[in-house]
Amino acid sequence: MKSRNALNAFLLSNPFYRGTVEKIILVATGICGLVFSWKTFPIFPLSHMLGAILILLAYVSHLWAHKKHRQAHEKSQQIKAIVTTGVFSKIRHPLYLSLVSTNIGIALAFGVMTTTALALLSIIHWILTALKEEEALMNRFPIEYAEYKQRVRWRMIPWIF
Repeated sequence: MKSRNALNAFLLSNPFYRGTVEKIILVATGICGLVFSWKTFPIFPLSHMLGAILILLAYVSHLWAHKKHRQAHEKSQQIKAIVTTGVFSKIRHPLYLSLVSTNIGIALAFGVMTTTALALLSIIHWILTALKEEEALMNRFPIEYAEYKQRVRWRMIPWIF
């Protein structure tokens, strides 16, 4: 029971710090992979460009979504209201989607298999965070969030998830 509470506290903690540490780890493994010639993608030169473009798009979309949701980098328990305008009227977790996209971009940009494996773990981390945050928001704003979930069906990717 205690480990579950610790996991919940971690998933609902400040995403800014978790995301920053995650990015540092991904970039560090990418650099180590290139320096020490770890296994890379077969399409390695092309993945550099694709990764860089994805990182740039993810960063711009994160800033754009953050303009609507100023309290996004706070703990979930501190959120004062549900944001339902802008991109939040299309998907419920655009900020987490941008973090997932950034991690995929980093993995592609470095093209290192170890970085890719860590990026996949981070994707699971952000999906679990989104699910746990939805649970917390349902508890905090039961009527408003239930209505929001009915209006906005997709968490991150329309018609998929």
